[in-house]
Amino acid sequence: MPTPNPTLPQLQLESLKDRAIAEIRRRWEQPISPERSCRIPSERVDDTARNVLDAMLTRPFRMTPFPEGEEYQGLFDRVRYWVGKGTAIRIRIGYGPMKNLNNARHSRAEWAEFFALSHLCAWYNKVRENYSPGLRIKIVFDDSTIRMANRHDHNHMASYMKSVKALVAAMGYESFIAGTMRQSTFAWLFHFGWYQLAERRVRQWERDPANRERIEQMTDYARRNLVLPAGVSETERDRLSIEASHRYRVYNQALQISGFSRLGHSLIAMYLDGQQHHVQHRSAFHLTSLGKGHVVQPWQGDGGLCENGRGKLVPTVLTARRRDELTTIDIPGLDILPLEGFESIPVCWKAD
Repeated sequence: MPTPNPTLPQLQLESLKDRAIAEIRRRWEQPISPERSCRIPSERVDDTARNVLDAMLTRPFRMTPFPEGEEYQGLFDRVRYWVGKGTAIRIRIGYGPMKNLNNARHSRAEWAEFFALSHLCAWYNKVRENYSPGLRIKIVFDDSTIRMANRHDHNHMASYMKSVKALVAAMGYESFIAGTMRQSTFAWLFHFGWYQLAERRVRQWERDPANRERIEQMTDYARRNLVLPAGVSETERDRLSIEASHRYRVYNQALQISGFSRLGHSLIAMYLDGQQHHVQHRSAFHLTSLGKGHVVQPWQGDGGLCENGRGKLVPTVLTARRRDELTTIDIPGLDILPLEGFESIPVCWKAD
């Protein structure tokens, strides 16, 4: 790895650029073409569904302990439904509707989303090897949640959601990613009584002393995501974080009351371990984001490549804290994707 000096000699810079390009191309998974349908003999449906589910839960893609008991059964029942029909297993994956502008330079898809989508393709390919119709994934942006909880600018959300859709097409992933949708297409219904009921239930949950630690943890999550003007006092920041955390719980409670997330036979996937919600989502896939062991959501910062201490460049999400810990340079002049935001890539390493 080059010495930690932002003004690298041209020869070292060119060598690093070649390594970065090679790693990007290596990480760019190509989807195996799916079959529209297949026929599984009835006596083999259970075994096939179990094999497919276990493939979906292999360690490179799972960030939580292996599900057991009712949780495993809930996932199995839905996988079995699609295997019994011989069609692609439907997945709805939750996605942030914008970049966290405390960490990212722009609210648009870039290398973090590139590596995350490629990791999804690897997940799809893993299933496709065991079941020919594979997966059919729909990206669901939680724009209503973020708009309600954090009061973010609609323009930042619109630009990000549009850019993710464009990236899916540019990467050639439309064969297994069935487009995108927004929670706002149905969340307007929550105003007809569900928000009021959710507010009462959340207030009751918040009054329970046993939940105090969870509330503090969720308030800390909210503080990281709020984009506030410079000069806001710490007292005001705390107040706004508490209010945002409360509104997030109300929305999540209304979503659970509505039952929309459980309609049909689709499975839910998310880049969370479930601790961010006061009401746990049962029978959901909790996915790693950019690769094995990587759990930071792609919209939480800028994507890049980081030297892992063993001479390899690996995908990473650069939050503000991570940038402070690492030496980073931008490698310019890339010509890999014809989209804005992909002209250069940050490469980082830990300084000696």
